[in-house]
Amino acid sequence: MTRPRILVTGFSAFPGAPRNPTETLVGALDVRRLATRLDIELAATVLPTEYAAVAQMLPRLWAQVRPDAAIHFGLHGRAGQVRVETRGANYMRPFPDAARRHPDRVAIEPDGPLHRRATLPAARLNAALRAEGIPARLSHDAGGYLCNYATYLSLGLAREGTIAGFVHLPWPAEVRARRAPHERPGWSALALAMETAIAVTAVTVRNRRLSGHAPQ
Repeated sequence: MTRPRILVTGFSAFPGAPRNPTETLVGALDVRRLATRLDIELAATVLPTEYAAVAQMLPRLWAQVRPDAAIHFGLHGRAGQVRVETRGANYMRPFPDAARRHPDRVAIEPDGPLHRRATLPAARLNAALRAEGIPARLSHDAGGYLCNYATYLSLGLAREGTIAGFVHLPWPAEVRARRAPHERPGWSALALAMETAIAVTAVTVRNRRLSGHAPQ
C-alpha cells in the first residue's frame, strides 16, 4: 500500500489582507518532518488569490500531484475561530481579486450543481481541533470569494474515492489583538490546526483504503 499523498494549499494576499496568514503558515510547514512523522507524501503550495490563476493551477495540481486528499486553507477575516467548511457553492460575488479583476458571471460552472459537499471528514476534524483546545466550528457557507471558488472547483476535480475540502482560518490573535484576543487562536495554534487537519486526513485516507473505498 502506497503512502497517502496529500496536497495542502494556502492563499496569497488580497484586497483587505496585505499579509495572508495562510500563505505564512503553508510556507512555514516542515514538509519533510510531517511527511516522515505521518508516513505520507506531502505537497504544499500557495495559490494566488486570483480567479484566472486558481482556475489554471487547481487542475494542474490535481493532475501532477494526484493527491489522495487536498486540503485548502484560506483566511476568513471576520471569523474568530477555525471554520471547517462542509461544502462549496456554485456562485461568485462581484468582489475584485488580487489582480483587481471581477468575476464575469455569477455561477462558477453554469451547468454545475448548486452545491458540492466536501469529502474532508469535517465533523471528525472539528472534534480533533477542539480536543487540541483550538476554537473551531463547522460551517456550511464558504463565502462567495476565492475560498469558495477553490472549494467548488477542487471538489469537482477530485477523483472518485479521493478527499477534498476547505478550512477557513481567522486572523491570528497577534495580528488582531484588539478583537477578542482571549478567544482568537494565535500563530502557534493555527499552525497546530493545519498539522491536525493533515493528520486527521491521513488517517481517513488509510481507513478508507482498508475499507475498500479509496484508491490504493
